[in-house]
Amino acid sequence: MINSTVVALFSIATALVFLMLKQGLSRKVDLFSARNMYLVGFIIYQLTSPALALQSENFTYFRVYFPSDTGKQFLMMAATFVAIFLFSYQRIGLTPWAASKLKFPPRETNDFLLLGLAVFLIVLGMLLRFMPIPNLAAPSAQVSIAFAAISSAISGWVWSNRRSNIPVVVLAALIVAASLVIALTGVFGRRPLLAVVMGFAWGVYHRRARLMSPGKMILYISPFLAAAAIAVAAFTAARSHDFGGQSEAKGAITKMMGANIKEGMKSLLGGQATGSASLWAVEQWPDRFEQRYFYSLRYMAMWYIPRFMWPDKPEPLGNDIAKLADVDGVNQDAITLPPGVLGYARAEGGYWAVIVYALFFGQFLRFIDEMVRLNPTNSFIILPAAVATGQAFGLARGCIAVFTDLIVLGFISTYIILFIADRLFGKKIAQVQMNPWPQMQ
Repeated sequence: MINSTVVALFSIATALVFLMLKQGLSRKVDLFSARNMYLVGFIIYQLTSPALALQSENFTYFRVYFPSDTGKQFLMMAATFVAIFLFSYQRIGLTPWAASKLKFPPRETNDFLLLGLAVFLIVLGMLLRFMPIPNLAAPSAQVSIAFAAISSAISGWVWSNRRSNIPVVVLAALIVAASLVIALTGVFGRRPLLAVVMGFAWGVYHRRARLMSPGKMILYISPFLAAAAIAVAAFTAARSHDFGGQSEAKGAITKMMGANIKEGMKSLLGGQATGSASLWAVEQWPDRFEQRYFYSLRYMAMWYIPRFMWPDKPEPLGNDIAKLADVDGVNQDAITLPPGVLGYARAEGGYWAVIVYALFFGQFLRFIDEMVRLNPTNSFIILPAAVATGQAFGLARGCIAVFTDLIVLGFISTYIILFIADRLFGKKIAQVQMNPWPQMQ
């Protein structure tokens, strides 16, 4: 079914792509930024995925009874969210003000000390991954993934400036390999892998590529982004045969090597069932199910309370949807089917939630990007932001409360360690003149 709703959703997606390219090439917003990672995820999971579901009228696990009316309602929510999100990110000065209070004098440290720090973080990550803290296994795993992501980012940062130094190349490759072991062990999900491969690209971009002319920058960074896309596509194809299962690094790599990249890319760009889940949520709330007003904001605080201290702690909506929708052919108690940020908003207050979540995520991601912008030479500030890449990409799809908390947890845990390293090993350099943040016209 190709109608005006499908065309409008694809048009919004196209407009966002042009916006990111225009602002990135004109240096208004870094081409490789937390905001753009989020927008890429939003395009896939909340624009093209529902558009493809409406076009084909194939809603996978879900029953959407009135696709025409439901699609129109979803389109209005999507357009509202995008407009307010961009306004919040570009125009509201709250988090830029907060970030300015955390601005540090320009500092630098020796590349070999940074590589040593990466090795140290890998060791800590391995310990937390394979010997988690009792009763805190989930947070331990997430911190270990953050350490893997920032270690990969450090490797990219150092390698980009020492590409012909064989010892550096070998050590960087070993660090990335160890980071992948951490990322591919445990829960069989894409975000840890994405955090590692995109972390390396983040380090390369912010050390070297961002200083190039627009054309040269695109040519330089494209192979790294293409490699990341292929790796995630292979992982997606392999994951489709073991959905929701556990993995170990060797087995995951073996499956990826034999995966159908084309099918994996198609599945990845199609957003899996997220679009269908979002459309289903639009039909169900508030007529069939009771509203969970701003539950995700409340769960952001609840998530930090360990379950051993609160055995009856409620679950996020994505954990309940398989039961609520009575999905056939899956383990309804184990599978998670998140309905995307717009599906969560629909269940948690409708348009009021759309507005609040758009304002919140615009400011949240602006804070991360502003910290990077205000400290353009400080690797101890730029590199911790790399841990947000994987979660920011999935933020529009997954549990918005948990993913937000994982970004905060990863950023703070790596920032503290790098801040201590900065105090011990960093040194001040001459002040760099920075242009004021351009405002959207």
